[in-house]
Amino acid sequence: MEKVLIVDDDIMLQKFLEKRMKRHATKFETIHAFNGKEAIEILKKRYISLLVTDVVMPQLDGLALLTYIHNNYPQIQCIVMTGSRSQLVKKKLQNGNIFRLFHKPFHFDALTQAILQALDQDVPEGVLKGISVSSFLQMIEMEEKTCLFEVKSPGKKGVFYFQEGILFDAAYGKLKGDEAALEIIGMKNAEISFKRAPMGKLNQNIKKPLTALIMEVMRRKDEASG
Repeated sequence: MEKVLIVDDDIMLQKFLEKRMKRHATKFETIHAFNGKEAIEILKKRYISLLVTDVVMPQLDGLALLTYIHNNYPQIQCIVMTGSRSQLVKKKLQNGNIFRLFHKPFHFDALTQAILQALDQDVPEGVLKGISVSSFLQMIEMEEKTCLFEVKSPGKKGVFYFQEGILFDAAYGKLKGDEAALEIIGMKNAEISFKRAPMGKLNQNIKKPLTALIMEVMRRKDEASG
């Protein structure tokens, strides 16, 4: 079942949302945190489909939480609730995986519909096996697709993000960008599964062309076996 993490330090609002969302219990489960720090601990332990967060919170605010999501869980889309009308806040929220922005007070049915819409976006189903990571990446590049997908092999896991056929970013453990891409491309017996791509354009952390990355992986393999 889909899991929606709601982060807000307003206890009354949290209780109200929990009660309101129960009518959709067959479609998603809500998990609650009262600040960004609590949310990060939950993210480390549980699979989360969607994040709904306030901006102004104690210990760790929503902007810091969104930055953490962007850097560590780019597949998770985010809905932001805020009472701030600050242009600076709006500017900081323009980039990244923000699906919708709600200014408080807002209509709760609109929030519910946004959650359902985010969860119902079409994602290719199934897991691809028996294809090399490099061949699959070249196919995505050739077809100029925008997508996010996870690559797994025994004991290893990484994520690739493409924007219109351009390899924009990769994440592998604590590695990002080119170095993460090199580790993932080198995986053997990999399984590939699509994830929900974030709305909007993410930062391009991959600096080298895909062909150069693949050639670098081949060079490293040759050196290791030589």
